[in-house]
Amino acid sequence: MKLLIYVPLISPRIKYIFSFIFNDILRTEIDFTINKEEFLQSNQPKMSYSEQPIGNELFFKSKHLLFEHKILAQQIRTTDFGEMKVPFSVSKSTLPFDVFTASFYFLSRYEEYIHHEKKNSESYTFKDSLQYQLKLLKIPIIDNWALILKNILLKRFPDLTFGGKQFSFKAVFINHLQKKQKKNFIINTTTYIKAVIGNKLHSKKDKIATVKQIINHNNGFSHMLPDHDISLNNNQHLIAQSQIPKSYIKLIKNTATSDYSMFYPDFSGFRAGTCTSFYWYDLQLEKKTRLLLHPVVATDLNLLKNKTPEALLLQMNELVSSAKLVNGDLYFLSLSNDIQPQ
Repeated sequence: MKLLIYVPLISPRIKYIFSFIFNDILRTEIDFTINKEEFLQSNQPKMSYSEQPIGNELFFKSKHLLFEHKILAQQIRTTDFGEMKVPFSVSKSTLPFDVFTASFYFLSRYEEYIHHEKKNSESYTFKDSLQYQLKLLKIPIIDNWALILKNILLKRFPDLTFGGKQFSFKAVFINHLQKKQKKNFIINTTTYIKAVIGNKLHSKKDKIATVKQIINHNNGFSHMLPDHDISLNNNQHLIAQSQIPKSYIKLIKNTATSDYSMFYPDFSGFRAGTCTSFYWYDLQLEKKTRLLLHPVVATDLNLLKNKTPEALLLQMNELVSSAKLVNGDLYFLSLSNDIQPQ
């Protein structure tokens, strides 16, 4: 059974973000209609996304961003939602904010386009992000919001079906060395990552030893090794200091199909607001591209740099718990090749 969604206009942005939330995260099917009569007469589970409700349906009030075709500086009003501050507040709606616009704004990295237009040569940092300012950067907030939408829909339409997901940890390392070096580097890196997740730690004892505590206190994390050890090859790229959109345009021109650069080099968190892989949306061309982005939550250098044992433990627990809560994928990237296992 599909969810029917009324929108006044089926824009590329609407198709993109609704597909990501409902198809990719919630694993359910949707149909769109711009016909009010068709919507009113339908017996399907249904909701509307527009400026005004049509009848007494499940109604989500829209802002203008998803119906636009330009990149414009946004005047963003926030509101309280539970214990959080959330952007794009609205009134007389099922939720007190436009969850679809907020999700698109974070996922497309809309604000990074604006930043580079205003400050061409100045690097974009985590402190520039709205998520950081609203204290949402440590949370895969889009996945969280998706689960809230799911619960709202199931209350109204208990027969609506959703697919399941499972939490997974995925270790990523860079396969960029010469052939003679590759084998040792791969062994060293994967062993190190498994040591962080497992219980064999080495060197920098005052910092890394506390990771053992994660094993005992993180709800079964002790017996979990990575589901995949991913070695980046010619079609799987990483640009540590990516500049959006220039970096991704370059990758697409070079026929790249996937990328692991969606992270902040100096801050652990969810840069795009999600722990679900997604196809990059090119705001300049207004279309979904073929470049699949795997959001990296943390790197080894980031976690271990200038951290007390307590801070390291807190960070790891926080990130793992956040991804586990939404059954997401936790991508951990190894950037160092100088850490030798015991």
